[in-house]
Amino acid sequence: MDIKKLTNKQLLNLQACTRCGECTDSCTAYSAREDLDISPAKKIELLKKRVRNNSLLGKLFLSYDLDEEKLQALAKGAYDCTLCSKCETTCPVNIDLQKMWISLRELLAEEGRAPEELESLKERLKKSRNLSFDSNEGRADWINQLVELPADRYVRDKAEVIYFVGCVSSFSPRVFKIPRSIVQIFRSAEVDFGLLGDEEWCCGYPLLTSGFKKDFYEFAKHNIEKVNSTGAKYLVTSCPSCYHMWTHIYKEALEDIKMDFEVMHVVQYLNTIIGEKKLDLKPLEAKVTYHDPCDLGRNSGIYEEPRNIIRAIPGVDFIELEKNRDKATCCGGGGNLEASDVELAAGIAAIRAEEIIKTGADIIATACQQCVRTIALALKKKKSKIKVMDITELVLKSLKG
Repeated sequence: MDIKKLTNKQLLNLQACTRCGECTDSCTAYSAREDLDISPAKKIELLKKRVRNNSLLGKLFLSYDLDEEKLQALAKGAYDCTLCSKCETTCPVNIDLQKMWISLRELLAEEGRAPEELESLKERLKKSRNLSFDSNEGRADWINQLVELPADRYVRDKAEVIYFVGCVSSFSPRVFKIPRSIVQIFRSAEVDFGLLGDEEWCCGYPLLTSGFKKDFYEFAKHNIEKVNSTGAKYLVTSCPSCYHMWTHIYKEALEDIKMDFEVMHVVQYLNTIIGEKKLDLKPLEAKVTYHDPCDLGRNSGIYEEPRNIIRAIPGVDFIELEKNRDKATCCGGGGNLEASDVELAAGIAAIRAEEIIKTGADIIATACQQCVRTIALALKKKKSKIKVMDITELVLKSLKG
């Protein structure tokens, strides 16, 4: 294991861990399966031993290295994780655990210990530039069901706002309502917007978080240069993972390429134009609760804008989930977990579904296509009639009255 890939801060953090167990108590993956191998504390313990053995002191004093069984346990724990960062919120010594887990996956991937499903995912992405199909053609076909489309179907060389749709919303029929809602909202607010169409590539999140860090740079470079070429003032995305990549990872990884535009999640943009009275929101009589997506909330710090939007809709009775904001339970759809362990992902989603049912809400709104998918399926399994909506669908419903 090449410990040089870990930063000095990460090496110090490994030694700073007090083994208090607070991270394990807060881990939703552990709550769903109660397997110590996937607990944050166990991963830290095994990684610390591996690092120590590969250090100079370890070689001098013949430290005990991990056997194959423990190496497999370390790999299992690393990938049976949604990267939701909830463990960070309870760590008493403030270890940046999400970055630690991503670095661990990178080390494991270089040793050939990434799950086969993620290796296949990498090859598909490098070939087709998307998560779903063998070709990126037709990436904007979801728009065809809308009426009164212009000849260019909004795939434009120049626009003030570029809407970066993301792979799941572009190719998964279950969530086509999200980009369609955004287009209708933008038209209602008379926003000068455009799509990249087939020239939109995956943001690279699945590559980075699978441990294939070096493979995502090409994606980032292409996307930045393509948006720059449109002269856009804003890039708006509805996917929290895309947003996190654009605002955090791209800037860190590609310091030499300037972004000539501001990146916003759609909840930030909608909150702005609602404040500017550009949308005529009509009353909705409903009890609505809100689920914080991990990459939008804990990992990007956006909590108030979606709540402002919901409260701006007349007639809505807003109810907070007991676990909200940085304490929100993950939906199970993050960290590529569904690709490697669909049962664990479903178990995590079931926990969140129970919390949602307890609110007595009519509608659970969120701001993530993955959350919509996983929560809707989990509520269906529990025979709940609570409607799952992306916040853009809720806004469109209010616009239409």
